[in-house]
Parts: sequence; C-alpha cells; structure tokens
Amino acid sequence: MKKFTLLIFSILILGIISYYFYSRLVINPTPILVNIPRSIPHEHVTPEGESIEHIHTYELSFDQPKLYKEIPTSEIEKKHPIQLEWERIDLDMIRDKYQPFTVSEMKSKWYQVYRNEFGTRYPTKLDRAYPQEKWLKQNLELGQPLAEYMDYRVVMQRRIYMVNRRDLWRVVGSDKKEAMRNSLQLPSHIDTWREYEEAYLKFWIIASYESLVADKMEVVSAYIVNQEFFSKFMGGWLSRKEKYDLMVYGVIPDGKIIVYYKSDGEILPPRIKPRYYERYMVELDQAQKNVDKMITDHQDFFQSSKRERRRTKLENPVAFSLLKELHWGEYPDDLQALERAISKLEKIRTDGEEKIYKR
Repeated sequence: MKKFTLLIFSILILGIISYYFYSRLVINPTPILVNIPRSIPHEHVTPEGESIEHIHTYELSFDQPKLYKEIPTSEIEKKHPIQLEWERIDLDMIRDKYQPFTVSEMKSKWYQVYRNEFGTRYPTKLDRAYPQEKWLKQNLELGQPLAEYMDYRVVMQRRIYMVNRRDLWRVVGSDKKEAMRNSLQLPSHIDTWREYEEAYLKFWIIASYESLVADKMEVVSAYIVNQEFFSKFMGGWLSRKEKYDLMVYGVIPDGKIIVYYKSDGEILPPRIKPRYYERYMVELDQAQKNVDKMITDHQDFFQSSKRERRRTKLENPVAFSLLKELHWGEYPDDLQALERAISKLEKIRTDGEEKIYKR
C-alpha cells in the first residue's frame, strides 16, 4: 500500500513539474523560406530546339524586421509618471470587453436608477458642472471600464471631487497649485485646469484598471530578448495555440493580460505588441520576388509555346502550373518547396488580416 501511495505521489509531482515547464516552454516561430532545397541541374529546350543545362537560383537573404519598434527615450522623458502609467493600459482590450454600451445606452439604462438613489437635486447640480454625456464620453475615450451600474455610479460620483478641485484651482495662488501638482507628481508645465483635470482622470482610470486586472484577469509575463525572440512566459498558463497567436499575431487570449518585458527588465507599453507577423510578410514578399525571378529566368522557354505566348500576366498559381508543365511533369523539389512556402505565408497573411485588423 505504501509503495502504491508513493507511486501515485511521484506521478502527481512529475505531472506538476511537467505542467510547470510546458506552460513556460517557448518555441519561437521559425522562418519558412530557409527550407528551400538546392536546385538540381536539369535541361530545357530553347525555341530553336537547343538543349541547355539549367539550374534555379534563389534570393533567400533579406533583412528581418524587429519584433517591435523602440519608443525614443526623448519621447518618454517628456511624459509625467501618470501619463506613462496610463499608456501601459491596454485600451483595445478595455474597449472590446469592458465598454459594451454607448453613452446614450448608459444614460437610458442607468441614469434614472442613479437619480433615484441620490435624489433629483444633487445629480442635477453635477450635470450642470459636468454634463453627463460629455463626462461619460471623456471617460470612455480615456479607457475607463464601464460595464456595470456600479462602474457608472463611481464615474458619475467622481464629478463631486472634480468640481471641488476645479473651484480650488481657480482661486489658489501659484504655490498651492504647485502643491496640487506635487500630489500627483506632475511637472510644473502642467499649468492649466484642463491639463490637470485630464491627469486626474487618468489617475482614477489607472486605479480602475489595476483593480480590474486584480479581480478578473490573469497576468502573463512575456520576456523579449533584444527585440528578436521570446525567451520565456511566466505567470498564467497559455496553451500552445494561444502562444502561437500571441507570438505571430500579437493576439491576447481572453481573460489574460500580457505584460511584455525587455531584456533589461523594463516593461513595454501595451500599445507595443511584439509579433512575428511583419517578419512573415517580408518573407512573403521575398518569396514572390523569387517567383518573378523564376518566370524571368524561364521566359525564353515559355515563348517556345504559342499557347503560353498569349499570356501577358503570370500570377503565382498560373506560374507554378506553367513551371510544372515546363519541367515535363517532373516538378523539381525546390519549386515544390517554394510553392508550399508561399501557401503557408499566404495563410499567415489572410489569418493576420482576420485576427489583427478585423478585431
């Protein structure tokens, strides 16, 4: 019995260890064009009937873009701490998942409930100072989660504090304004109420976002080495497909927050989504250039056929069909590999158009 229990315990521990390492295993997407085999010398017949030896040559070297573009240090240094923290918010995710209603829909759905809770006079005064349509629109644009009545209630009640701060800003001297700025770690060039107001709104929205992440989202840390490749994932678990979609298309799985880290441990802003997609599009462009090169190299052989001489434009499917026909039905391995590579890259392109641009 003890041996059986020990066996079960060992299997359990092994499973936990395997799960831990698998969830963090990183297999970066690899280039596709590198798998084109070397062309074997073969013969073609010219229009004059001359048999000549021929070999296919390819241009397979090209500059690969980085997984993301750095933000210039000079641009970062101009921003105050609240602005930098606010820029770390994934606004696309917030708008997609936590802003399901328009301003008019929220007003129709919740305003009467709000007035019933606080009476009619009190909200009306706030409406005069901060009209709710304009106030809600501003909060939505800045990334405030507004999915439930309590979100709406909190945002509407914030107007009380904002009115008090506005009235104070209007009457105090420069030393008091400096103290108000210091409370938010704002620089001295924030010298108008509108700038201060926006900074305060972003301060609240940062707090709402952090609360949302803590309550409802699972955080996954992704580490990028020298803008070149993913080195590891830490935190929440990602399936193999989720890792692939994240690395190739920058698609963040539902219920997850991805925090990207550079080699030096610095966090990247959420608007920067490292991905391989642009690399594959450069590969696709290079692959298509190789098809054009094959057509050019074989142009004299195509002209030996009256039927093919009538063709003025050779698209890829037609080109491969003609190349196959020209090689007497013996389709060389290198051309087959090039055709497969283009097929894979085209699929990545079309999938990317769906996953990236239609979200």
